Amino acid sequence: MKLHVRMLEKLIELPECSVENAHQSQLRQMLDDLGLEVKGVEATPERGIIYTLETLANRGDHLHVVGIAREISARTLAQITMPTIASQLSDRKASVQVRRVTDKCSRYAILEMSLPTPMLLRNDVASFTEEPGKRHAIVDLLNYVQLECGQPMHAFDSEKVEGEIVIELSTKPEQIEALDGKSYTAPEGSILIKDRKKILAVAGVIGCANSMVGDQTRKVFIEAAVFDPISVRKTARAMGLSTDASYAFERGCDSEGIMHALKRLAYLAGGSAGTAKDTEAAHIIGVTYLESGSAEKRKITILLSFIRKHLNLARLEELEVVTRFKNLGYGVESKALGKDRELLLTAPSWRLWDVYNVDDLIEDIARSVSLNRVKLELPALDYSPAERNGIERLSAVLRPVLLGSGFVEIITEGYYSAADVALLEQLSPGSAQQHIALQNSLEAKNSHMKFTNVVHMAKVLASNRKRSVHSAKIFEVGRVFQRPIELPSDEPRQRDEFDYNYERDVLCFASAGRWFEGEWRKPESVEEHARLFKGALNGLISALGCAFTVGKCDSPFLHPGIQASVKCGRNVVGMFGVIHPTIRQAYELKDEAIYCELDVQLLVKFMTGVSAPVVSDLPPICRDMTLKVDLREQSGRVVRFIQEAALESLIGTSIIDDFKKAEEDFRRVTYRVTFQRTDRTLKHEEVDAAMGVLFELLGSKHGVQMAG
Repeated sequence: MKLHVRMLEKLIELPECSVENAHQSQLRQMLDDLGLEVKGVEATPERGIIYTLETLANRGDHLHVVGIAREISARTLAQITMPTIASQLSDRKASVQVRRVTDKCSRYAILEMSLPTPMLLRNDVASFTEEPGKRHAIVDLLNYVQLECGQPMHAFDSEKVEGEIVIELSTKPEQIEALDGKSYTAPEGSILIKDRKKILAVAGVIGCANSMVGDQTRKVFIEAAVFDPISVRKTARAMGLSTDASYAFERGCDSEGIMHALKRLAYLAGGSAGTAKDTEAAHIIGVTYLESGSAEKRKITILLSFIRKHLNLARLEELEVVTRFKNLGYGVESKALGKDRELLLTAPSWRLWDVYNVDDLIEDIARSVSLNRVKLELPALDYSPAERNGIERLSAVLRPVLLGSGFVEIITEGYYSAADVALLEQLSPGSAQQHIALQNSLEAKNSHMKFTNVVHMAKVLASNRKRSVHSAKIFEVGRVFQRPIELPSDEPRQRDEFDYNYERDVLCFASAGRWFEGEWRKPESVEEHARLFKGALNGLISALGCAFTVGKCDSPFLHPGIQASVKCGRNVVGMFGVIHPTIRQAYELKDEAIYCELDVQLLVKFMTGVSAPVVSDLPPICRDMTLKVDLREQSGRVVRFIQEAALESLIGTSIIDDFKKAEEDFRRVTYRVTFQRTDRTLKHEEVDAAMGVLFELLGSKHGVQMAG
């Protein structure tokens, strides 16, 4: 924004500032401290000082002199002398009919005005316009009022308007010839100002040449309106334009400022205040004003103690706070609330675009008070830790287990390429339709949201193995994305913490290469690696307090013959197995790799509190036994049989060997059972008796015999 200091000093008393010290003046320093950063300085004796300000995207009230004066008034507590306006406009309506058929225009006014010939502006008014005299004087006057009050306005030559003025949305792209002599295409959905035969203007962006004022114009229709900021922004971007009007509308104009701006225009055009002396004045013929309802009276309550605490100013006076808010335009009501004071603030109409809660109020008062007054040390905080959510509770359990098993946590991207999608489509026809594609991806490798994490896990494992990492074990708690078969409803509904429309949280972990780091032994076979991986998975599920079992699985991304589902009780919570050879080859992963993917929502659902085990300092007694196990029997089932025996003092069972002699039609599996008590040392006779009971139970109930 171009801020003319001579224009500003008409409204409010300013800190020291002169052409000679414009770059280091007190005013320039104050503007910077108020958050109105000065990006450029132009200082000449002819035009005075002009500061170029960097304004915020949501602060349309900083784009004009009155708005800047309010900020200075709130800082210095000086009073503003508002620009003089006409006492009234006209009781008559404009001669043209006005229809508003879109809610993207909440307010619209047409001021009909006759113009003198010639119309000349006073020098002090003309000096604030860019290239004075290049345009009709009424256009320069409209630009002056916008610079002063912030309301964009547009002038139509009334002789060129046919029949009526209609505000509506375009139903298709429309070609226009604009005021700058260039042709543009207004996109579908643009707000258009039309008469019965043609488009007069693209609302909030630019007017058309077919209705522009010229030297022969005798009567004009002055348009002042409030247009939807989002609609104006989209239209301006699509047309490749950024005008003073669009810049202001995009940031939000004062919903109650239309009539004030028109009265200011009427005052300047109707006499010597704006037009040159001894020239004929413009005259108001009529005015038509349409609105969709009164502006919202947004009220926000804040405690004085809350302001003092957040600004770290314990002695900040109520009078100072109230005065600063009033100077910013807020309505303020104050009442006692115990030993505190409660302030009920009504947001001004020009701040309805950005003031919604107490955080916005704190920002305003902090800027007015000056952050230089706020103490550097942080105030004492009195808070209680927030309750942990489901993922945090789950992570507190699973991370120690996985880290203890040698896994390293990683973070992968949420995207992959169309080539990755094609690879998965090859393995699972139809999965490409379930992927969510990005319409504006910055890179080709990030064109789709990831549907599964097996691609990224395979890439990370391959990268580590190429770098000679012998034992690559990784895990991640992340999110995958999927387009549902039936799109979810936008209707509000009660949601839990994992209820997302297109995404879900998963725990993934994978390993490749050796399971153990030592190079002194040969690498594990795929079967042995799978058993060790399953053991880590079992430890994880057990740490969550769930019963772990496996079942059938048909994941297209895992090896058809080496995969299983993961169950907590009878509920399937995920799957694990060897990564499909096609995926390994695609990402140059030479080793067989094992991958597991678990649904976080289900893990949290079934997770129970697991109490810490009681540790005994008395010696345990172990017994090894080798059993005959059928070739098709799972060794883990026998472990369950032993645990179900519920022998007194039995604390653990593990498999320590599994082998088969060539001439035998069964496997020999060696199990180690451990007995221990916390109150006394066990006797061997007690353990021998327990083992006898166990042998009898395994043989009679399950048909499992000792190997000779």
